[in-house]
Amino acid sequence: MLILALCLGSSILVGWSNLAAQSQTPGNNLAQTPLVIRVYYKNIDDLTELQSLDIWEYNNLSEKYILAAASYTQARALVENGWRVVTDPAAATRQFSNNSRSTDLLADYRTVAELYSDLETLIQNHPGLVELVEYGESHCLSHGGCTTLGGDLLPGFPLRALRVTNEAIPGSSLIDDGSIIRGGKPVFFLIANIHAREIATPEIAMRFIDYLLEGYGVDADATWLVDHHEIWVVPLVNPDGHWLVELGTSENYNGYPFFQRKNANNDIDGNETPDCLVWPPTTFSQYGIDLNRNHSFGWGGPGASTSPCDMTFRGSAAASESEVAALENLIRALLPDQREPTRDAPAPDDTTGIFITLHSYSNLVLWPWGDTSAPAPNMTGLKAIGDRLAAFNGYQSCQSGPCLYPTSGASDDWVYGELGVPAYTFEIGDMFMPPYSEIDRKLWPENRGALIHAAKLARTPYMTVHGPDAMNLVAASTGNSIIIRAVIDDDLSGSNPIAAAVVGIDVPPWETGAEMMPMEPDDGSWSSSREPVSGVINAGALTTGRHILYVQGQDSEGHWGPVSAIFFDHLATIVGQAFFPISISP
Repeated sequence: MLILALCLGSSILVGWSNLAAQSQTPGNNLAQTPLVIRVYYKNIDDLTELQSLDIWEYNNLSEKYILAAASYTQARALVENGWRVVTDPAAATRQFSNNSRSTDLLADYRTVAELYSDLETLIQNHPGLVELVEYGESHCLSHGGCTTLGGDLLPGFPLRALRVTNEAIPGSSLIDDGSIIRGGKPVFFLIANIHAREIATPEIAMRFIDYLLEGYGVDADATWLVDHHEIWVVPLVNPDGHWLVELGTSENYNGYPFFQRKNANNDIDGNETPDCLVWPPTTFSQYGIDLNRNHSFGWGGPGASTSPCDMTFRGSAAASESEVAALENLIRALLPDQREPTRDAPAPDDTTGIFITLHSYSNLVLWPWGDTSAPAPNMTGLKAIGDRLAAFNGYQSCQSGPCLYPTSGASDDWVYGELGVPAYTFEIGDMFMPPYSEIDRKLWPENRGALIHAAKLARTPYMTVHGPDAMNLVAASTGNSIIIRAVIDDDLSGSNPIAAAVVGIDVPPWETGAEMMPMEPDDGSWSSSREPVSGVINAGALTTGRHILYVQGQDSEGHWGPVSAIFFDHLATIVGQAFFPISISP
């Protein structure tokens, strides 16, 4: 049965006139009018047949339909092939209503040039804490520049990653003239904007960097994470694609950002003949390679297309794209290979490192595998970490293949499959291009705690995730004693009774020389999964000035949880009683 609106004048296309105007080449006709459609399925594996579509990061599992952008021709072909297809004007309006504001949509979002300039400013403002690494070149830069089918010159960009760590603390990686020698600090690796149109994701990555650097010396958790970890951030995996998004707002076009998803490679065989003749980029057809289908683990599997104009075009070979090859090389240099290459080999419990890639949209925390509904060998650990992170941002945690749709050659599958490191995709928010105000009103507040917690887990994530959180830290002084209070909470880790809590000063518990002193339950017994605890530290021998207190809890199963910290300012002479209340989220 055909359930598809065909009339351009119908109200079912409300919100689409601007999109249609910017998406079409001269001579456009009804057959190429863009639509947002619901495609209903019986089994999720059926979606492998839709790899040529731009399936959005949305899957209604209860009603069993996905959302996709498609031309009228594509939608009609689906119906003729037996699919139930329904246009979704509400989804269309939600995603594209901002286009009515023309260039204002990108007025506050940073361009590639502005993002790179801000990265360079961070180097100047935070010496000793940040290092900017050029780890490769975008496709266009590596080919001496590209010319779009509209005659626009795209020069290309260096690929840049920012390392955040206190270089004065031993264990940092060695960066020397483009080469990297892995250090001893645990690594949290965060990437954004592998899909160019997902323009909110670089902004979230930059805000995480700002939290770490602006919080250093002010926020105790930010401080110890920077001192004792390496946090690597790539805000723009796909700068050429982001440039193409920006191009749509230029005076040569209709003033609406292009919904470019892929990179800017339109000549995969190097014969100087374009692979795809679509121009300008539409929401359902464009040139380039989908970088999140090009990674070398599982490349060529389900959910990736072999047609150059399709939105999930996988490229000519695994890691054929300079953006992907360079990113894989950088990650390999920083994260050790901790998993045997066979599909069923689990990574060890003490695996170090964690990886997150930021995408839009659908409010999901996804974990491998994406190319099969079969569980990954570390599924228990992957799920536990995903569930923990989702508790902070309020998203749904699930395996990407059976939860969203089949994908292959994705970055998170590669990081886990190649190295054994737990790897996650955050599908942020409800739009590809939300109003800029949504970043600080909603998206950053939602994901701030999840990103901080991921960094806390990075040393041994598969182990630490099973332990309780230390939260609500408060420190006070009386005489020559420091009283430290906290809540040890296992409700996100199995709700096991708390068995122990410890506090140390200045030296974190994993370091040689750490002296961790026991804390006691306020009610006198270890009986609950959420225990208020207290401890006393003799401050008589402390030097004057600021110190950091580390608190960690253990549950009845023997699992130690992530560390939380608080600053304490020690005075040379204490008169009366001074309180220094500080509370932090878990």
